[in-house]
Amino acid sequence: MDYEGASLALHGAKLAINPAPRTPVFLAALGPEMCKLAGEAADGVSLNWCSGDAVDWSRQLVREGAQKAGRDTTGVKIAEYIRVSVDDDEDVARRAFARNMMGYALGPLDVKPQSYRAHFERMGWTADLRKIDDLRRNKAPVDEVVDAFPPEMLLSVGYFGRADGAHAHFTKLADGLDTAIVRVIGARPGIEATRAVLEACAPKKRS
Repeated sequence: MDYEGASLALHGAKLAINPAPRTPVFLAALGPEMCKLAGEAADGVSLNWCSGDAVDWSRQLVREGAQKAGRDTTGVKIAEYIRVSVDDDEDVARRAFARNMMGYALGPLDVKPQSYRAHFERMGWTADLRKIDDLRRNKAPVDEVVDAFPPEMLLSVGYFGRADGAHAHFTKLADGLDTAIVRVIGARPGIEATRAVLEACAPKKRS
């Protein structure tokens, strides 16, 4: 590329790397067909809001897809965001976590479950979500809807609570993943809430 300007001149410049680096392609997936497609054609699959059992289920589907395509069944990597909210007041952390989950897990009322709603129902939370739907139909305050999310549901896919419990829980949920990514949910406004999560989940130093 050649360019002559008032403050810059380029002659024979290239806006590229030659040879181009090998860039892995990860496919975001929730349902069975997308997981199989990742196994057939992608370098990895990017999961979201998964319990340990859901990770195992997804990995098996990825392997089925890879096997169908004649690929190495262990070569497709599994990555996932794991959400973490920490605060000395566990209720503050829980409510922040539940508010973040709401937009994913609930979906529109009186519509056939799809996308993330279907994903949460596959993980066994259908009855609990229907109870929350009843609150929504009755125009319950948002705080009441937030408090209706069972703590067990929240902790099955992420962590909320005091900082001293975050690392062990995150490590447990990361089991079975090739890459586990901390997704910060700030329990309170400001940078300190983010810093608290990062410090709580930082890899432990070996002595």
